[in-house]
Amino acid sequence: MKVTRYFQSCLLIEDSGVRILIDPCAQDKDIEKFGKPDAVFYTHEHMDHFDAEMAEKFSGGGADIYANASTAKQLKNQPKATVNEGDEIEVKGLKVKAMELPHCLMVDGSTSVQNTGYLVAGMLFHPGDGKELAGLKAEILAVPLNGPDISPHDAFMFGKQSQAKQLIPIHYDFLGGNPDFFASTASQHGMETHALKQGESVEL
Repeated sequence: MKVTRYFQSCLLIEDSGVRILIDPCAQDKDIEKFGKPDAVFYTHEHMDHFDAEMAEKFSGGGADIYANASTAKQLKNQPKATVNEGDEIEVKGLKVKAMELPHCLMVDGSTSVQNTGYLVAGMLFHPGDGKELAGLKAEILAVPLNGPDISPHDAFMFGKQSQAKQLIPIHYDFLGGNPDFFASTASQHGMETHALKQGESVEL
């Protein structure tokens, strides 16, 4: 499995010739850089994870679009499928399971929008802006480092609770963060951590 990180929480996952893109947003409007994804998945509707115009372009280029009900409402054209908790989508033989988890609280302590995580190939979990999910087991975990209610400690604990062997820090480009420091700390506790720069890839 090859994973490439782009702005904020965007990951391109390539496995067995299948290309899955998760949470491309407006800061990466040059969609040519992503090549031709087979499917694009959105975790939630916030602007650092989703852009309706980009979604339409991906769809026009042949990619299947998947989003939860809240996010799908933002699209002019209906996605390939509106995903629900527990749905298992198959993209050219690659399985992606939708798993609901709460979006982190906002700065005033209020709850936020519907947030759907995706478990790809039974190995890599992308939580959107979630920071915990009871019972989750994932060998590879994309972990948000910063947010209105997310800290590097939350990221570490999420990795520990999910028994992840490898972590990929995400969600720190807007609010700032130090993925390299987090990587060195988490790796000392048995979780190999890949602090990828934008456009950088790792083979897992």
